[in-house]
Amino acid sequence: MKNWAAIIIVLLISCSLDKPKEESEIINRLGAGSHEKTTVNDTLGQVGNTIQNEKNIKPDNVFLNCYSAIVDAIGTHNDSLFNSFIHKDFGLYIIESSGALPIISKMYDVKRFHLKSTNKNLFELVSIEIMKEPIFETLPKVICDENIYDKQGCFAQEINPLLESQIWNYANLNEKEIEAIEFLAKTINITVVNTSNFTFYFSKIEGKWHLTFLDLRIPCSA
Repeated sequence: MKNWAAIIIVLLISCSLDKPKEESEIINRLGAGSHEKTTVNDTLGQVGNTIQNEKNIKPDNVFLNCYSAIVDAIGTHNDSLFNSFIHKDFGLYIIESSGALPIISKMYDVKRFHLKSTNKNLFELVSIEIMKEPIFETLPKVICDENIYDKQGCFAQEINPLLESQIWNYANLNEKEIEAIEFLAKTINITVVNTSNFTFYFSKIEGKWHLTFLDLRIPCSA
């Protein structure tokens, strides 16, 4: 138990201490070029390719550690660890559905929360596939064919499709609730799609990663 508690403390500290890279560090990394001897034109081409592929480079291990801690908390039904990634003021919004229209609920404590559509606890929905580590590349597209997505697995991207969707406008919410949801949606930095489970939306607020939205819906099921 002492070792487990120490691991949790290390993960939480690492999640809160992450800071953006300085511009000079990025320039130095790009300027490093290849270890092989190249001409000036080759070097410029390599730098250009590095910039082009920057979106597909993994964020540092801090985010991956945070994501791993969250899915581990879900898989082991660790209420306190999961709650530590919910912002104390903004909460976590759960998106589900009972038919065509979405249901959006806010929660602060996973132990006290039950889904409106099934009255189940969040942890009851978990399968072993939740433990997959995300690959940073373009998110899978919903195709509603033989498979729901055009590729299978767990994928992450620095993109904010939730804000683009404006899904809260289709839920039964009042103006004040919509305003609060839209405000938080604007803070999303990374989206993770696990094609076997959920879609996770992460926001970095005051230097710490938080799980701010969790979409439980299964595409093409309405």
